[in-house]
Amino acid sequence: MERQHCRTTISVNPRIVQGQAFVIRFRRITMQPLNQWLPQVAIPVQHQQYRLRVWREAGDLLDPLRQEVIDYAREALDDAREKMRRGFADPLSPFEDDAHDPAANYPAVLHRFTLQGYLGETLAGLAIEHFGAFGHYDWHVPAFLFRMHSTEFEHLDEINQKVQSGVAHDADARAHIRPGRTGDDALAFRIGAAGQITHVLTLEAKCLTTHKAAIATDAHAKISSGVQRPTGVLELINLLADYSTTEAIEWRLRLLSFYRTGYLNAERWDGVAYAVGNRPVAANRIGWLPAPQPHAAYTGGRPLEAMEFQFTDVRSLVNMIYRGN
Repeated sequence: MERQHCRTTISVNPRIVQGQAFVIRFRRITMQPLNQWLPQVAIPVQHQQYRLRVWREAGDLLDPLRQEVIDYAREALDDAREKMRRGFADPLSPFEDDAHDPAANYPAVLHRFTLQGYLGETLAGLAIEHFGAFGHYDWHVPAFLFRMHSTEFEHLDEINQKVQSGVAHDADARAHIRPGRTGDDALAFRIGAAGQITHVLTLEAKCLTTHKAAIATDAHAKISSGVQRPTGVLELINLLADYSTTEAIEWRLRLLSFYRTGYLNAERWDGVAYAVGNRPVAANRIGWLPAPQPHAAYTGGRPLEAMEFQFTDVRSLVNMIYRGN
């Protein structure tokens, strides 16, 4: 466990927006500045069913798309906010102040380990949507599964009550560490000409300030154990049932068909997204994850994409995106 070096005090200042239904996500980041900020390192492909890709941050080139990155990451959390607020929706008495918004301060007041987890999952979706996977660029990530992190929602309610009563909140105190969300980190799909799901890409994501071999091993072991029909499909179906947009209805019907029998004819592929705040110093090593062949802990036997992001300062990136500083 990393030591905490600073105290982050959060005040109540949410932006309350009611009636949004952005479950079918629409934001993308402009590709040219994205490629400049995260240039890809060339790595020869040496394995038929495995590829490592590495993006190394050019930190001084973030400014042109800073707001786009923030908006993309925050949009991924919109469904979680909607879930927390849904039971409070009352057109006769809407909540219009901090004290009555159950999603106030989400996710800024949560421990940075949780925020790093959110960033890792978001980067997994970003990589698939902007850089493709397995040579295909028509993947869809209809929604993220942040709403399943119920332990943090309960914790958020406790924090907000204390903050509203004037108690200073040290977001990164060890006492505020909560378990990560279980289940699939993210799912991406390819759609056939008839509208059916032909491929599902199950993603396991990790985000660390510095490389930890044990965490990389755990990610590959976890993604190996998955079955043909990812458990996250069930969660997505239930998530989409809360929305009445045309896109949400179409996706829910498509996923219901996949859940019942469609998965038997679809291909499941795997992906690991590994974001880290340092890079290898050895001249002959490009990434922390292996390049010529899959990690020894991966035993899934399916095509595997390893996607590694090397940042200059993960802590600052997390604070910028989720805490506004």
